Amino acid sequence: MTTPTPLKILTPERTVLDTAVDAVYARMPDGEFGVLKGHIPLVAPLEIAELRYVQQGQTFPVAVMGGVLQTDGDTITVLCDNAELGNEIDTVRAQHAKERAESRLRENTNEEIDFKRAQLALARSLVRLKVSSGN
Repeated sequence: MTTPTPLKILTPERTVLDTAVDAVYARMPDGEFGVLKGHIPLVAPLEIAELRYVQQGQTFPVAVMGGVLQTDGDTITVLCDNAELGNEIDTVRAQHAKERAESRLRENTNEEIDFKRAQLALARSLVRLKVSSGN
């Protein structure tokens, strides 16, 4: 059994997570990747998606709203604007945000900026709902 790797998930406002893990799985624009202890040094951009970490055989989800993951092989650090653990997510609020974003997308306005904002809002609400349900 290998020694756990320190993982920190940081936002400008707080430390979301500071623990030791066996593995981290995250999504970047090119697809999902995993990081284990001893990984080659890496800085990877993150998508708005579920990040999963494995600790003593159990997998835990975190809603990550983009950012970057950095590892030197001995530690893993995630820097992002916002991240939430499953028990921190207000599912009612996330569901309302999802419905608002879907409504804006259905309106089909010609405003490209509003369309992009609605797509991002939908992505954020979907990842929050996924992480809050534990799936």
